[in-house]
Amino acid sequence: MTRAPSDRATSLRAHCVKIFTRACRRVVQNACAAEREIISRACGDDVDAFGSLDDCARVVDAMFAMSASRCGRDVDASCVMRDVRESAEAMARNLEAERERCFDVFAEAARADAETLRATIERAMTRGVMDRERAKWRREVIVERHRALRRAARGGGGGEAWMEATATETARDDMKTYAEAATEVGNRAWVLSSLEWCVDAIGSYFGDGSNAIRAREVAFSWRLANARRAKALARRAPESSVPDALARVNVEMPDQSEVGKAITLLDVGSCWDYFGLHYRRPWPGGLKVTTRACDLCPSVPSVLECDWLGVEFGDRERVEEGQGESKRLIAIQEHGVDVLVFSLVLSYVPTPRQRGEMARRARLALKNRGAGLLFIITPHSTDKGHCPQKALPILKEWREALDSLGFERVLYERQRSTHCLAFRTVGDGDEARSAEPPEMRIAFDAQD
Repeated sequence: MTRAPSDRATSLRAHCVKIFTRACRRVVQNACAAEREIISRACGDDVDAFGSLDDCARVVDAMFAMSASRCGRDVDASCVMRDVRESAEAMARNLEAERERCFDVFAEAARADAETLRATIERAMTRGVMDRERAKWRREVIVERHRALRRAARGGGGGEAWMEATATETARDDMKTYAEAATEVGNRAWVLSSLEWCVDAIGSYFGDGSNAIRAREVAFSWRLANARRAKALARRAPESSVPDALARVNVEMPDQSEVGKAITLLDVGSCWDYFGLHYRRPWPGGLKVTTRACDLCPSVPSVLECDWLGVEFGDRERVEEGQGESKRLIAIQEHGVDVLVFSLVLSYVPTPRQRGEMARRARLALKNRGAGLLFIITPHSTDKGHCPQKALPILKEWREALDSLGFERVLYERQRSTHCLAFRTVGDGDEARSAEPPEMRIAFDAQD
């Protein structure tokens, strides 16, 4: 027996309320620090109360009223319910993908002003259409740029393709468009969350880990990394005890009790300079961090223009005047950097050998004997990790490749869109100075 329209409307209302409450719960769980501040300002100090059952019900009721107004009174009730379902599902998707746009909706729902709430929902839905079109443009620009580089590398050799794509006048416009799209991607919540993970890991390793910015602190420290390495060494040599192995860890770190320890951070491949321009909080662990960013095509003046595959190493840093307002990073001090970050960079480089060369140069830049940290943020598409059961063993291969250069992996976290990896230096970097760069493949190498 077919249910009456009122029963169907009641069932739809309950369904829409449920998808909103679930979406709000996921938003709070995955929110970066900046987003939690926005939620707190919009909805009160209790962030976990964001998207309460009553607030979600008010949003759904407003959508019913808006759909009835759009469809008209003479139209069948199924038209209204179809419009409500489509609007609610779109809003739920927007809430998880474009969070800040939807925060105002639930802030208005908490105030229980029906007229203002409807207007806020209308604005959010309109902006949602525009944002989806912009997201499609970003994806096309970034994906096509990566594909073109990989196709050129297979056809003409990695080095020649790289020079053609980065060092010629004809490539400048493409690089500027890519930088614009990459800057917008850098501001997405999933990227910010990964960068905040790096900040907390730095504070835990070089400092005491206090004042972490994430809701859940990174379980990580220099002493913990030493203990894990000692156990691994003891397993390789069964006759050795853990204390004996600890003496062979070959890691020398300054006293972490030192307050206000000063370190340097180099963000390679960052056209928008997150750590220098956008990260405004005190650094965890009481650290004083000097940040620099470099990129092929900077989108802000604070970023140094630099091709990491061509930068020189010496006894001091050398910066020259570049194009426009930018400056060019020509050379850096060998083993003079405390922290180096590759955020969404290695997947841009077209060949496995060039990715290995990027990592080899990172080892030359970082301080020795555990005083240097390398962070790699890479999307799930690197190893098809968005579908774990089909993931390729690429991260294991990367770990082995980096081991051969004088790194050891000390921290890993799988976030909702990225793999977050941290490696520290071991020894004096002799492997990186003399060895050939290892190959570091990604899932896309066999495609396009």
